Amino acid sequence: MLHEVTYLLKIMEEKLNKKSHRKQRRAYHRLLKDMDIKCCDNPTQYIMICNAGLVTGLQRKTLQDVIDPFVDLYDLIMPLNKSYCFIKFYSVEVATYVHNKINGNIKINGQSTPLYATFTESVPDLNYCGWSSNLPPGLKLIENFITEKEEEMLLSTINWSNEESSELKHRKVKHFGYEFQYNSNKVDPDKPIIPIPENYRFLKTLFKKYHDAPYEYDQLTINHYLPGQGIPPHIDTHSAFEDSILSLSLGSACIMDFKRENEKAAVLLPARSLLIMSGEARYAWSHGICPRHNDIVKSSNGVTTQPRGTRVSFTFRKIHRGDCCCNFPEYCDTKQNNATTLIDNKIALGIENSYVHDVYDKISNHFDETRHKQWPNVTKFLQTLNTGDILLDVGCGNGKYLYQAKNIFKVGCDRSYNLMKICRSKGFEVSLSDCLYLPYKDNSLDAVICIAVIHHLSTHERRKQAISELTRILRPNGKCLIYVWAKEQEKDSIQTAYLRYNLSKKEDNISHTQKLTEYGITLPVHENRTKFVCKDMLVPWKRKGGGNFLRYYHVFEENELSQLCSEVPNLTINKVYYDQGNWCVILRKKDQIN
Repeated sequence: MLHEVTYLLKIMEEKLNKKSHRKQRRAYHRLLKDMDIKCCDNPTQYIMICNAGLVTGLQRKTLQDVIDPFVDLYDLIMPLNKSYCFIKFYSVEVATYVHNKINGNIKINGQSTPLYATFTESVPDLNYCGWSSNLPPGLKLIENFITEKEEEMLLSTINWSNEESSELKHRKVKHFGYEFQYNSNKVDPDKPIIPIPENYRFLKTLFKKYHDAPYEYDQLTINHYLPGQGIPPHIDTHSAFEDSILSLSLGSACIMDFKRENEKAAVLLPARSLLIMSGEARYAWSHGICPRHNDIVKSSNGVTTQPRGTRVSFTFRKIHRGDCCCNFPEYCDTKQNNATTLIDNKIALGIENSYVHDVYDKISNHFDETRHKQWPNVTKFLQTLNTGDILLDVGCGNGKYLYQAKNIFKVGCDRSYNLMKICRSKGFEVSLSDCLYLPYKDNSLDAVICIAVIHHLSTHERRKQAISELTRILRPNGKCLIYVWAKEQEKDSIQTAYLRYNLSKKEDNISHTQKLTEYGITLPVHENRTKFVCKDMLVPWKRKGGGNFLRYYHVFEENELSQLCSEVPNLTINKVYYDQGNWCVILRKKDQIN
């Protein structure tokens, strides 16, 4: 019996050693890629904890409680956004001793797996954190703005179960004074609701002490956040409210993220603190709260994680009537509404050359890396073709629909020279051509697909001409499938995953504008993973390895594509449908004999 127990213990030890070795090998490759730090088999004075760090919710004190019983003097380095951390000891002997004590032997935070450790040749700089401590201009944080007793009183006044409350996907919310309308991101100044409660009036007196605005705040939104809940990045609509916006945090602290172009700032909002947003911070920086259960915060000797509790925020605004007069037109709804977006034939070709053709040539390699899987409904269309049919893919991109089926012959064409080269390197039959002037004879092809192309044409006439070209080259009774981006991005469960949050709840959203000086027009710039605010937009593409580009799109409203097709002679519309954020149409060329 004793022999059997000894044997089982030996087997368990071998399994543990194998698992520990696998963890260490994975950590080796990750660390070398992330920080150019090498793991090593021989003991050093540096140890990496392979499976615990800030990303996993590890708190500095938790790890210190593990190490302190073994040694007094050491440095703990916890890099941001990593699932591992480092310990620097001051002798190899001490590091070896601690490594043997904790590796595979100690569990923390109720985790089912123990800590795994490995030796490294070095550790990151002790000051490594990637943290920006500068507040955006116009942002002011006042800690301990109210007392704990006042905080308790404010929280006790809120009844989240009554009819005045409403529930969004990511939080509960109440409005006083005026109701914030999430469908327009504004308020109706002519429809006041229940006024701000009198027992909140003492706050307005405190506001004057720290921020003496020439008006009294008349709109209040109270948000209730459970741990793990947040709010999408947004800029409060310029024309709806006056300059300064005040936000009082109660219950729990959290990190609020601010961003303007490439500038970022993570601001810790302690409980009972007041955040004042005015000027540039109010009008030009987006702010949001990432939905997570822990925040990464600074401590006296480094960084650590801080769990979130239930947080309640009181956001005070002053209603504004009329247009906004700010100095940040690229983020302003008033300036956007006044932007010139009319594109005529004189400038259409220039816009498409600069913001479509040139861009796709520059991003062609990255585009090829990210476009592999065929869309199921396009594949279904291809499967309806008869044996021996000739198919043309207009705007074939990297050729993902040109992989040869046994029963049909496929050819492609694209306006991008670099995408054409990529296709030819894969052995596809592809030509360089413009969809407005296709180099094919009349009535020569059995089927055509045109996926995500026509929305890059910038006038109605050019879009109609493209469809006429597709019709011209089709044989009588030939079929055509067209896909274009839809302005409506909420019509199926698949596409809603594209959106950062559930926009059926109509959360805050605003885009900025780009002036195309050489063409004398201004167009809105789309905020990725949000709904489209205009039909003619510039859509960003962030290239792998660096570089941001803007592509022109005309996004189609419901029925717009079918209406456009109906203007082209000799076409019958067989089917119109919505697929993953696209409006789609299947066309048939009429039999001209009939």
